Amino acid sequence: MQRHGWNNRKLELEVALNDRLPGFLRALAKANIPLKKVKTTKNYVTFQTTRKHLPMIRKLRRKHHMRITIDWLDEEVILRNEWIVHIGLLLLFLVPLCASQFIWSVDIDASTPEQEEELQKSLYILQISPPFLKRKLPDETVIRQQILQDQRELSWVHINQQGSHLTFSPIPSPKLDTEIEKKEQPSHLIAKKSGVITHFNLTKGERVVEENKAVYTGDLLVTGILKQGEKEIVYGAEGEVFADYWIEASFSLPKKVEYEVPGERHYELKWKKDKKKKDGDWQTVKLPKWLAKYVDLSVTQQGITRELILDEQSVEKVLLPLLHQKYVNELPPKTVMKREKLLQVAIDNDTVKGKVLFLVNENIAVKQAIYQGD
Repeated sequence: MQRHGWNNRKLELEVALNDRLPGFLRALAKANIPLKKVKTTKNYVTFQTTRKHLPMIRKLRRKHHMRITIDWLDEEVILRNEWIVHIGLLLLFLVPLCASQFIWSVDIDASTPEQEEELQKSLYILQISPPFLKRKLPDETVIRQQILQDQRELSWVHINQQGSHLTFSPIPSPKLDTEIEKKEQPSHLIAKKSGVITHFNLTKGERVVEENKAVYTGDLLVTGILKQGEKEIVYGAEGEVFADYWIEASFSLPKKVEYEVPGERHYELKWKKDKKKKDGDWQTVKLPKWLAKYVDLSVTQQGITRELILDEQSVEKVLLPLLHQKYVNELPPKTVMKREKLLQVAIDNDTVKGKVLFLVNENIAVKQAIYQGD
């Protein structure tokens, strides 16, 4: 089947006009060689056929002493119906797919050659030596515990995997000076409010809860104690734990609201000698120096007062974005308002009242000191 596709490649032959041409064409017809798209010019005859007839055509060409120019018509075709193309396409998909299942490089971002050498020993014990299958990579907690156990001078190890590349970034423990420095008490991270965990951003510590799990105020989120068999090492926890939770807000507004919007801008060109400034000038437009010596260009913009009668539709379109912005400004940095939902709206003659739910994503982690016995 594949060979058949190779033999069916189209080609075009150009034969010079001479006395031997009729005999050559009769020989081709007698050999059952199909001639397609035959064209005659002043000096040449061209026709198309397929590759499988090429050996016979060459044999008859030599017999009739004809000169032939052969042009392959599918040279510009990107994907030919050939077995080698099929194999190439298959390899094009299989090779990257198979390669993506391996870790091909492991880098150690250490501050000293000695630290890098010690870390390589720990990785050798864990059998982390490229190339190896990704599924054979131990859990991050196991890797970190082994490294911290082997190298007590390290306080933490960042493990970053990007595709088939693995990077270890050890963080040395701070050196103690001769003077006694006041250092922060090691701590856990606990929840300051209830919510559903979405993601972690930790620099130290080990997770106690998983993503998409509900937690409540006071729950332990990240422990600052590393267990090594029966031993416990207190190193503290630091970072952020983000969770989704709902905020309920109530509002009460007059049914009729007046507000002001900017009107149309008017530009006014004045001679420099006219020092009097008219009411309503909003700002002065900066002009080129040579022109600013003679004239001033100012922009005048008057406000337009408008009136809005609140109904359920206008509350959703106008009021919700304002409440959204109000709460975003009051919440801590990195907090995101994911969604808002209008619970209820009550409209009487003079007042519009209602309740809104906001889905908030916030860092809910706070530190809780770890108290150690003597």
